[in-house]
Amino acid sequence: MEFKLGSDTYVLLFKIIFSMASGLLIGLEREHRTKREIFAGIRTFPLISVLGMLSGLIFDKYWDGILYFTFGAVVLLAVINYYLEYQKDIGSTTEIATFIAFIIGLLIYYEHYYIAAFLSVATTGLLALKRTLEKFAKNISEEDIFAILKFALVTVVIYPLLPDKNFGPFDAINPKNIWEMVVLVSVIDFLAYIILRWKGTKTLWITGVIGGMISSTAVSYELAKLSRKYSAVTYSALFGIVLAWLIMNFRVLFLSGVVNTEVTLTLLWPVLALSGVYVVIIGFIYIKNREQISRSSQQEIPFTNPFQISSALQFGVIYGIIIFATKALQHYYGSKGVYIASFISGVIDVDAITLSLSTLAKNGTLTTIIAAKAIVIAIVSNSIFKFLYIFMFGNKKLVRNMTVFLLVTVLFGILYFIIY
Repeated sequence: MEFKLGSDTYVLLFKIIFSMASGLLIGLEREHRTKREIFAGIRTFPLISVLGMLSGLIFDKYWDGILYFTFGAVVLLAVINYYLEYQKDIGSTTEIATFIAFIIGLLIYYEHYYIAAFLSVATTGLLALKRTLEKFAKNISEEDIFAILKFALVTVVIYPLLPDKNFGPFDAINPKNIWEMVVLVSVIDFLAYIILRWKGTKTLWITGVIGGMISSTAVSYELAKLSRKYSAVTYSALFGIVLAWLIMNFRVLFLSGVVNTEVTLTLLWPVLALSGVYVVIIGFIYIKNREQISRSSQQEIPFTNPFQISSALQFGVIYGIIIFATKALQHYYGSKGVYIASFISGVIDVDAITLSLSTLAKNGTLTTIIAAKAIVIAIVSNSIFKFLYIFMFGNKKLVRNMTVFLLVTVLFGILYFIIY
């Protein structure tokens, strides 16, 4: 009888190895965490995951009662161990982790690979962060808990219920689209709060780096608002906003490059030059105000009310009004040329117009230089729009410094048109 391995066997071997690896990750953390002999560790967890995977196989192919036997056995072992350890007040974390390891094995058999991998990593992360999470839970205030609940209400409960449809005059109001910006602002608001609580004012600029990858507009709004509330964060907020603007520049280059490298090459040196000027200016501001920045970063900030729904709604209302005004202008005056359309689109979003213009240039509908100029207009109009938020909600020092960056951006747009 010839010994052959079919494709089904290779798939099954992959599932066994995947199950072992997933269980091994959890078991490694448990073995490292507990120095004494434990119920389940680096050897037991992989075996439990494999048991779950094989149970799925037998249930699917041979005997549908296997799960009662195998999972029941795992539960019984966990209950016995919990009873034996109860007197030591150790807890039930390891026992619950064994149930999850078994379920991960089942998920792998039914080829839910991503969910299984996510569960494995997430479970290991929760186990490894025990001290950090316990410290966080003990130090958190009642106000923080209510803030988290309000954040969940805005992001998880309300958003899925809103219709993704245009309403009102000019079809200008899309509730889901507007609420996406409310959610985005809420996320950045929470991120800034966590960073301030964790590391203080010095590292608030991290918000600009992370938030700038998503929306430099939301970063500008949130950090401007913080600067008015806490004067000590002014320079850190400034650095965060400038970093978000910088990242937006590189985002434009990346998105245009995905569609049309010719447009990217046309924009490359001018956008790099603009970004370089940003870096020089922010470096000069830092050197000039180094002592003041150092003193501010050492100030204690009375953190209160980390998240307010009213603040996120305020942004949503303003954003909705601007969209309405933009749609109204388009309705009455039309898109008189690519440049006007770019200026109007740039007020709302730079990414969409960048992709659209790059595609049109690739198809030959527009020349490369016209597409590049139109993208520059979108960058300028978006910067003006962001500055309006800073002007309305930031403190005077932040507004004064950001005025320089706005003027540089506008001058960049004018020079680009003159030179090219």
